[in-house]
Amino acid sequence: MADGEGVDEPGVLAVHAAGFCKELWGPVAESLARRRFVALDQRGHGDSDAPEPPIDWWDMGRDVLAVVEACGLVRQVGLGHSSGGTALLLAEVLRPGTLRGLVLVEPVVFPGPAFRAEENPMTAQALQRRSSFSSADEALVSFRGRKPFAWWTDEVLQAYVEHGFRRVGDRWVLKCSPETEAEFYRGATAHGLWDRLGEVACPVLLVGGEESDSQPPPVMAYLRAQFVDAMLETVPGATHFVPQEQPEALARIAEEFIIGLDG
Repeated sequence: MADGEGVDEPGVLAVHAAGFCKELWGPVAESLARRRFVALDQRGHGDSDAPEPPIDWWDMGRDVLAVVEACGLVRQVGLGHSSGGTALLLAEVLRPGTLRGLVLVEPVVFPGPAFRAEENPMTAQALQRRSSFSSADEALVSFRGRKPFAWWTDEVLQAYVEHGFRRVGDRWVLKCSPETEAEFYRGATAHGLWDRLGEVACPVLLVGGEESDSQPPPVMAYLRAQFVDAMLETVPGATHFVPQEQPEALARIAEEFIIGLDG
């Protein structure tokens, strides 16, 4: 986080994707070093406490608002990835004008009807996730070269292993348990945000990966059309994991957007 004399305004409030932690924003923050950069751990992730299920995604928006209040971050720019982008949108709908603008990498927002999906492919995948290793080195070896980590930068993958796990006894254990991640996915289709995207008045920049199989370019273009003021940028060669694969490119895109807010 950059702070103090010489820091450009507005600053950035970053929210990670499901299953991740705030430290994965490190390379993006480094590239935006002249801006105050604050990243939070979503509930049940990183160093945040895990809530009792079910998880209401609107509470994720309220978590963002709580951080805004606690850190004095009103009128900053939100930077979110996947569920983190959704959390920022929910915060802005709950309290319009909180954020000056939004840079959202494939936020989890889909057309209705809204419903809680108790069983879905993402939930099943999360529940099958290996949750512990004998050491950080074993975890790193296991992830390197395997989807979705194969295209991550070494720095981001190292940060995930170092900060996304904690030592429990003689094991290296995920901070975000498979069950917590699965619970996130169960509620991903229940928030009904799609029908309220027109309420988001601040400028929005949507960012998608050219090779994404989560929200490919046509889906992102359809999402863009739901906003009052939104642009779309597609990152060549990237998948859904733009912040982990091309952090410098994302930082450049975000910086150009932020400069343009006052232009």
